[in-house]
Amino acid sequence: MKGKGIIYDDDVPIKLVDCEDSFVIKEFGLTLIGKILNPKKQNVEKLLQTMPSQWGLSDRITANDIGNGKFLFNFKTEDDLNSVLRQSSFHYNFCMFVLVRWEPIVHDDYPWIIPFWVQLVGFPLHLWTDGNLRNIGRRLGHVDTLKLTKGRMLIDILSQTSEVLTQGGIQGR
Repeated sequence: MKGKGIIYDDDVPIKLVDCEDSFVIKEFGLTLIGKILNPKKQNVEKLLQTMPSQWGLSDRITANDIGNGKFLFNFKTEDDLNSVLRQSSFHYNFCMFVLVRWEPIVHDDYPWIIPFWVQLVGFPLHLWTDGNLRNIGRRLGHVDTLKLTKGRMLIDILSQTSEVLTQGGIQGR
């Protein structure tokens, strides 16, 4: 099969039993993992070249394409990593991409959650309560943080949902 390697009838899957991950967790402790959401418009290599400069950290970030539209940004300091995370939601070539702190998760769709700031517009101020904002936010995803005085909430949205939201005209930030 083209690009997939050769599979023989007598091949047996390799069982991975080594689970010593403390070195790996330490090695990737200052890493963000990302995924493009629109492969027709987004090129991972160009994104990796562009974003560190856009964040003003081109000399302090290394970037790696790990295939299937996914990539890593490795930072030298926690402060640099946090300064990038505070800039969410992330866009490249007019399309969103997912960027979260790396975790030792094995799943084809990881990362699948986008932290997305949503601000209520035209919603009466006297209804900006914790309960009302959470009820509205839960319709979109998991409500992480509320800023009642600004009518804003940080919602963890599944990446498939965010594609629908951005195509439907709902804007983040």
